[in-house]
Amino acid sequence: MLNDSAEIQDRNENQLFEGHAQSTQTPALLKELTFQLTITRAMLKTVELDQILYIILSGLTHGDGLNFNRAVLMLAWDRRNELRVTRSAGPANGEEAHRIWEGIKAERLNLETLFDRYSMNAGDPQYLTTKLVGLSVKLNETKPLDSLQAMQFELTDILSHCVATRQPLFINGVEAVYHDWASGESVAFKNFACAPIFLNGEVFGIILTDNYFNSRIIHADELRGLSGVANLASIALERALLYRRLKEMAQVDGLTGVFNRRYYEKYLREEFIRSKRLERPLAMIVLDIDLFKHCNDTYGHECGDRVLRQFAQLLKSNTREEDLVARYGGEEFVVLLVGGISENDAFCAAEKLRAIVEKTSLADFKPGQITVSAGVGIVHPHDDFEQLFKRADDALYEAKRAGRNCVRVYAK
Repeated sequence: MLNDSAEIQDRNENQLFEGHAQSTQTPALLKELTFQLTITRAMLKTVELDQILYIILSGLTHGDGLNFNRAVLMLAWDRRNELRVTRSAGPANGEEAHRIWEGIKAERLNLETLFDRYSMNAGDPQYLTTKLVGLSVKLNETKPLDSLQAMQFELTDILSHCVATRQPLFINGVEAVYHDWASGESVAFKNFACAPIFLNGEVFGIILTDNYFNSRIIHADELRGLSGVANLASIALERALLYRRLKEMAQVDGLTGVFNRRYYEKYLREEFIRSKRLERPLAMIVLDIDLFKHCNDTYGHECGDRVLRQFAQLLKSNTREEDLVARYGGEEFVVLLVGGISENDAFCAAEKLRAIVEKTSLADFKPGQITVSAGVGIVHPHDDFEQLFKRADDALYEAKRAGRNCVRVYAK
């Protein structure tokens, strides 16, 4: 089905392209149409998110494409209310930029060939991604700037303006700077442009590009090409999103509807890396339904399953959207608290969940008949992050020994 639709799309695009080619001799328009056709064909060949992002960024930075020095893609993929840096392309400095450009010329590496090298280049280090790992934009907190006339901008303000106005923009001659307060480092963008990516009528991402190394001036007509890539990205990402949802079905616990242990462990590894990079703590709550075996033995497994399903949904609806809820096994669940939360805030979050469970009628049991014990663990940048689950689990056993239906925090 996918191949058939791609062939039909290719045929239609060829006809469109041939019509334009016959009606105009403008080299710039022919180059633009060739670029759009090449990038569209490449996107239609895959539904893998990483490969689509690679294609987009290659098209933005290659000389046969939009020819920007650097490009960054920010998406609200996992956290739909927040844009975060997903992938980037661009050298670390001017010397590396010159080396890359000369290498492309020497190899005569055209855009289509570069797309075909995805498997070879997919693992290349992304300098910008590591430098911008803490960059984020809350979609529900964006606002337009009063003026685009300034000596320097905060990068987050520019991105916020682009989301709020839902329009692409470009600015030459001044810098937009991102300050990583955790590391004390800054990244500057100069002669930059950005464009929103829409999905179902809402902003789903942003393309950010610049010409920091060669100081090439961006012209107004280049926004058409940038917006064109954003539109193509929207279509490709929607297909990838549908595909990813199918894959996520294997990552969700079939009974409770929250993430399963396999996905939790993968996600935890990613948050370990992120928290280390940002030098901020990571917290976890491990929860266990009290006397659940007695519930199963007395009232049957069907009743027990209803308790598990309703308990899991209670956790999801009473935790932050950015936090991860997963079924670890049996009647044990974990909540991973991201964003540098403090030990006291983690305890308060756990106590809130405990109290809600105690006051709720689960599976027709009276409030208070189904309770939960919880343990809280936290690791700081100087700690061994791999100890996070063990700390929370040790605290859970302290809660059980203390009589159940309570919260304990890990203490060394």
